[in-house]
Amino acid sequence: MSFSPGTQVGAYEIVEQLGQGGMATVYKAYHVALERYVAIKVLHPTFKEDESFLRRFSREAKVVARLEHPHIVPVYDFARHEGYPYLVMRYIEGETLKDRLAQGALSRDEILRIGTAVAEGLDYAHSQGVLHRDIKPSNILLTKGGGVYITDFGLARITQAGQTTLSQDMMMGTPQYISPEQAKGVADLDGRTDVYSFGIVLYEMVTGRVPFQSETTYSIIHSQIFDPPPPPSTFNEKVSPAVEAVLLKALAKEPADRYTTAGELMMAFRQALLAAPTDIGRPGVAVLPDYTPLAATQIAEPETAVPPLPELGAGTPPGSETVPGSATTPKETAVAPTTRRQSTRTLLLGILLGMFLCAGLIFLIILR
Repeated sequence: MSFSPGTQVGAYEIVEQLGQGGMATVYKAYHVALERYVAIKVLHPTFKEDESFLRRFSREAKVVARLEHPHIVPVYDFARHEGYPYLVMRYIEGETLKDRLAQGALSRDEILRIGTAVAEGLDYAHSQGVLHRDIKPSNILLTKGGGVYITDFGLARITQAGQTTLSQDMMMGTPQYISPEQAKGVADLDGRTDVYSFGIVLYEMVTGRVPFQSETTYSIIHSQIFDPPPPPSTFNEKVSPAVEAVLLKALAKEPADRYTTAGELMMAFRQALLAAPTDIGRPGVAVLPDYTPLAATQIAEPETAVPPLPELGAGTPPGSETVPGSATTPKETAVAPTTRRQSTRTLLLGILLGMFLCAGLIFLIILR
C-alpha cells in the first residue's frame, strides 16, 4: 500500500502514520494548496475488492460529511488512491481521552466539560439519523485549548429508513464499550446504544476503569449482555449514591430502561455530580492499572516564584538563612533551647535571692 511518508495522494502529501485499527489506517498529511494538515483514513486491503461494501461505505461517507458540529471532527473528502478508498478529515492536534485517563484522575470540571461536549455531539448526530456505534475514550480527542471532538464517525451506522450500511451483518464496536444489543448482533439499533457506550465513558472517567474487564473478548461480551455492572463506588468511594444511580441507569441492559438521549443522561449526571460533597475526580479516585502517581515533591512544587534567599552577610553563620513559609527554620531550632535554659536559670537565681532576703530579715528580728 503506497502511503509512505512523502507519497502524493491526490492533493495531499503523506507525512506520517498516526495509528491503525481493525478496518483502517490513519495518516497525517499536508494539503499543499491550502497549507493545512489533515488526517487521512485508508481502508485496509481486505475491503478493496468488495464493491458492495465500498458502495455502502461511500454512501456513509457522504452522510457523515454533512455532519457539521463543533464537537465532531469534520470529513472533508472521500476518494481512492491506487484502488484504496480513503476519507480526509480535519487534523486535530492533541491527545485522546484514553491518553488523558492514563495520566491519572480527572477533576470534576474536566469530567463535566468533556462529557457535555460529547453529549452535544451525539445528540446532534442522532438528530441527523447517524449512530456512532463505537464511542470510547480513544475516539474522543482533546486539544490543549480545551477543545473536545468525537472522531471515527466514518464507520457509523445510518438509521434513516430504508438505508443499509457497511455495518450490516457485522458486529461493530469495542467489546468493553458496546451495548448489550450490539453484543447480541441486533440490527435495529437507535441512539440509546450510543447512550450506553457514553455511560461507560462517564463511568470510566469517575472510576478510572471500565465496568467489565477480562482477558477474553467472549467473557467481556457475555458480561455486557448478562452481568450487572459493578457499582462505581466499588472502585471510587467518593462516588455519591446519586451519581451511582445515574450511571447504573445509563448502563441498563434494556434500552427502554436507559436515558433516551445523551443530553438527558448528561443533565442528570451533571446535577448529581455538582451535588456531591467532594470533588469526585480528585486524588483518591481509582486510576488505570499502569498509572504511577507523581511523587509528592513534584505535586507540591509551587507555581509562583519563591522569594530569593537573603545573601549571607559578614558574620552570618552558614545554614542560618531561612526560607519564607517553611515549616521550621534553622534559627528556631538553634536558638530556642538556649533561650529556654537562660529563662530557667534566671528563675532559680530569683528564688534563691528571695530566700536569702527572707532569712536575713528573720535573723534581724531575733537579734532585737
